[in-house]
Amino acid sequence: MKTNNFNMESTPETQPEASISDEEENRAEYSIARSTPETLPEETDNDDGEIGVEHEAAKSTSDAQQKAAMHEKEKNAAYGLVNKRSVRKKVIRRIAVILCAVLVICVGGIIYVNYEANALEVTFYHLQSDNVDAPFRVVQLSDLHLHEFGERNKDLVEWVRRLKPDIITITGDMNNHDNDDTHVVTDLCSQLTQITTVYYVMGNHEWADHINRHTSIKEDIAATGVIILENSYEEIELNENKIVIGGLVNEVSNYPKYKGPEFMKNFMDADGFKLLLVHYPEYFLGTLNDYSIDLAMCGHTHGGIIRIPFVGGLYASDQGFFPELCEGMQKVDGGSIVVVSRGLGGDTSIPRINNRPEIVVVDVSWY
Repeated sequence: MKTNNFNMESTPETQPEASISDEEENRAEYSIARSTPETLPEETDNDDGEIGVEHEAAKSTSDAQQKAAMHEKEKNAAYGLVNKRSVRKKVIRRIAVILCAVLVICVGGIIYVNYEANALEVTFYHLQSDNVDAPFRVVQLSDLHLHEFGERNKDLVEWVRRLKPDIITITGDMNNHDNDDTHVVTDLCSQLTQITTVYYVMGNHEWADHINRHTSIKEDIAATGVIILENSYEEIELNENKIVIGGLVNEVSNYPKYKGPEFMKNFMDADGFKLLLVHYPEYFLGTLNDYSIDLAMCGHTHGGIIRIPFVGGLYASDQGFFPELCEGMQKVDGGSIVVVSRGLGGDTSIPRINNRPEIVVVDVSWY
């Protein structure tokens, strides 16, 4: 017979009682532990007080920090405003200084340009030739472009008079082709003829008036007593020397058109010291290099307008930048001696810089 152990272990009379008693006891202990009347309220009050104090302290600290931050912000804003004003003042001062410097430079430049434009300079050259027996002096003027040195060019005339030339040569562009008032040119020519004989070859400005506009400029100049050479020459006696002085007109491109080759052949066939007046020095960059001319006198280039130290002229209208033949005395291919005057004035808005107006003097003598 089998015994039921399961019924023995869980008896209905004892197990539920024990369970209820234990549960109540546990609940009571839990309640006491969770909420003791003598201690819990007091502890809760203290905690709230401490939390309140801490909160007030934190709030006070936060307010102080906010005030400090606001003060710092206001301080930075004020500093930034002051700094911006300071920077603005510095910028304005710098701009004022720059403007003053520019003004001084401009005024100084204007004074310099005006001074240079009227500061006459005399350049002397000496040429030795076995085609002369006695010395003589030639004074050359060129490219006046209606400029005046003193009233009626009295300063220019006085300079020429003091130089005591045997002959005076003028190599063109004494007028401006767009100006019909030529009294500056004719007044000057009239005064120069009182010093000695004057020979004149027309430049591109006189030629434009004479050929294209059909003005009376050629006749007006000739009426002063000046000898105009228009693809023509004269044989003269000068200080016991036989001189052949000729004038070649117009630009290189029109050399054949106006019978330049025929004139040059006749000029070179004449007997004597060859003195050729030609406005364009570009003729000696190829066209006339087959001829050996004793002395050729030219103008047209204005000395390169702006002269750069140790370099030379900057620009000439028919040669471009850094022209090869724009001033001075040179011996070119073929053996010709060529003198190019820097001239006396200008016909452009570009001022002459480091390039004073020039009177050329050539003293010719035997060896």
